[in-house]
Amino acid sequence: KQSDDSIAKVPEPIAKIEVPAKEDLFKKITELEKELYAAQELNEEKAKKMISLYEVYYQNYFRDYGCADYLFKAGELAENINQPYRAIGFYTKCYEEYPAYKLNDLCLFRMANLYDFKLNNYIKAKALYMEVKVKFPKSDLARDADAAIKMMGKSDKEMIKEFEKKNGVKK
Repeated sequence: KQSDDSIAKVPEPIAKIEVPAKEDLFKKITELEKELYAAQELNEEKAKKMISLYEVYYQNYFRDYGCADYLFKAGELAENINQPYRAIGFYTKCYEEYPAYKLNDLCLFRMANLYDFKLNNYIKAKALYMEVKVKFPKSDLARDADAAIKMMGKSDKEMIKEFEKKNGVKK
């Protein structure tokens, strides 16, 4: 006769994760956006909460084209609370998963800027600036990318000197 301990126990069912209703989530996002963007200064805790709401929306409703805007905004907020890698992640998802998104040139440019100025990864930054120039040649950002490549890695003093030389400023 077997003891009860040797009988395999059926595991407890995994708790079901509640998927928030799209309308409820949209309402929460809209309310927090009003609060966040009405403030004079960025509240880091509210920014983090906002990013979380954008992420939850994306995870549950990624087929909704509004997700591209939410990912972009999450990237901006992450950038503003000094989370460059997280910002790059949001811009990357936005750019790669929503190829027709109206701000894709800006997604690439922002990623390049983060690699350039926040992370000092000039190789990655230059590759992304080049991608802006190739994929969006008619965008104003293509010119900005060209200028950024020329200034990459230079000190503020060197950049000012070049700017003055280019614009004929005499000392």
